[in-house]
Order: sequence, then structure tokens, then C-alpha cells
Amino acid sequence: MYREIFVPVDNSQHSDWALERAIEVCRHSDGRITGNHVYAARLHDVRFRQLETGLPAQFQTPEEIKRQRKVHDKLIEKGLQLIADSFLDQAGKRCDAAGVPLTRQLLEGINYEEIVNEVNRGAGRLPGLIGFDPNRAASYDGGERTRGDVRLGADGRIVAEEEDAAAKLVGTSGRQYDLVALGAHGLGKQPYSQLGGVVARSLRGIEKDVLIVRTDAPLAGGRFMVCVDGSSYSYHAMRVALELAQAFGGSLYVCSAFDVEYHHVVFNNIKDVLSVQASKVFKFEEQEELHNNIIDKGLLKLCQANLKRAEVMAQDFPDVPIKTQILVGKPFQVIMQWAEEVQPSLLVGARHGA
Repeated sequence: MYREIFVPVDNSQHSDWALERAIEVCRHSDGRITGNHVYAARLHDVRFRQLETGLPAQFQTPEEIKRQRKVHDKLIEKGLQLIADSFLDQAGKRCDAAGVPLTRQLLEGINYEEIVNEVNRGAGRLPGLIGFDPNRAASYDGGERTRGDVRLGADGRIVAEEEDAAAKLVGTSGRQYDLVALGAHGLGKQPYSQLGGVVARSLRGIEKDVLIVRTDAPLAGGRFMVCVDGSSYSYHAMRVALELAQAFGGSLYVCSAFDVEYHHVVFNNIKDVLSVQASKVFKFEEQEELHNNIIDKGLLKLCQANLKRAEVMAQDFPDVPIKTQILVGKPFQVIMQWAEEVQPSLLVGARHGA
């Protein structure tokens, strides 16, 4: 079971659901959560410079432009840190209520890049305000009107002080994680979106197991579905699915899919363009019969063998009810159709196949 779980939070509904599932896993595995939020102060700095030409004339002098840049940097950076810390406050309350340890972490940079770097190598960019210990985020000095590290001049205006750029980013956590729990969408969810932009980009780079949460359905007592194709990756997924189903008192649905239609489509396509002479050389009818009798039946036997091996693995988990199913058609299509029928709480798939 997973014990070190990384959960990015942004106060969205899907983010909250991801945190709840991470808490549920940790309560079974005696694990702990790293609650993370990435803010992009540098991105705001670049955008502010692009918009400077639209400032009123009184702000266009070199001295005032320089001052405005420094003030903007200070306000944006500290403001974003305060917002991120508030997100982690909410995560902390949920973890405290569930008795699950939470490590608070803020990173600065492009969200999906920092998530990937942190998850894979513990190499996310820690802001200088937090230092090497991400838990220091809990000791922020948040006054009623202004932060303690934002200075005001005699005229009541923010002092545009110089800052050492090296002090803003001071290190990395060096942590190791074994699971990432992500909400399928964030604050920018759109009606036709199947997966949020940060999640989609992060998935391409993350090398650890990833739990993508789409609903508030709990894992306890649920249905778990896994797909096997004979590869070592798929049987690792099978093992994970069995462990989760056993831990949460669920049942397991196992499928293996093969596509016979593709060969028929190809042969029908070729039939329309081959000349009589080419058909004789190609021996079209013999080739078609060979595919029908050998390849199609062979794929069926291969799927049966895949499921047989899965059933043997399941013998080590006698408390987990298991149902197997061979699916015929385009694998992704028939898997989704069977998922509609089964309505699993969790679909487990390997990152790679055979």
C-alpha cells in the first residue's frame, strides 16, 4: 500500500476529492500526505512588464517604472504565498480531523513542471520564505492589513526595496513519494474538458503511480476494475488492484481485450484496390482465411491465458471476489463500454502495455 502521498491542492472541488481519497488510503496504510501548492510569481512579473506600456503617463518615467516593478513583485509574491497557505490550511483541517499527518509545501514556478520535478526527484523549487523546511509555511506572519515583511514608507506607500533573487529560491525537499493524488480538473474546468490542463501535462512527466479522482465516491466497499494484456506492467497493475480491493473490502473486475475488426477492415480495403493478377500473387483469399482461423482465434486464446494468469494471482487474495471478462473490439472503446456497465469506483491501468 501507498504510504507517501503527494497531493496538489487548489481549493477546487476535484482537489478536495483527491485529498479525501488520499486520506482514505493513508488511514489504511498508516501513511502521510504532502499537501502542495505551486504559485507562479515569476509569470506575473513577466506579464506585468508586458503590460507596462498601458500604464498612465505619470507612471511611465524610468524611476517610477522601476519602483512599480519592485512593488508589484513584492505584492504578488507575498500575496500568492498567503493564498497558497490558505489552501493548505483547509487541507490541514481535513487531515487533522482524520488523524493523518500532513506536511505543508509551497513551490514556486510553472505548476506542472514543479509537480513533475518534485514527485520524481524531490526537486521542486522551495521559496526562500519557507526555506528548506516546507512545514515553516505554518509560521507565516499574516497581519490584519499587511504582512510583516512588507515595509511601508512615511507616506504610507510600500517601500520598493531591493531583494536578493537567490534568497527567493533556496533549495529542494529531497522527498520520495510513491503515489500522486490529483483531481481530474482544477479551478478552470470547462464543460467539454475530459481532463484538466495541469493534470494532463503532469501525467506525461510523472514516473510514479498516479490516482486521478473524478468523483466523490469512496474506495471503501467499491468495485475495482483492471485491464491485463500479458505485459509485466499490466500484472503489476493487477497486483495493485488486488491489494486495494482487499484493503477496502471491494470486489475486482478483470478484463482483457482484443480487436478482430481491424484485420477485416484492412482486408476489405485491400480487396477493392488489388488487381486480379495482384490478388493471385498476394493469395488474398488464403490470407484472409489464415487471419480468420489462426490470428483471430489466437488472439482469443491469448486473452484467455491473460485472464487465467490473473485468476492465479487472485488466489493469494481469497477475500477478494473476482470476475473476469474478455472484450472484443477496439480495446479503449470496449474497456470504456464495460466500465459504463460495471461502474467501478476505481479503474486501474498500467502506464505501458505489451
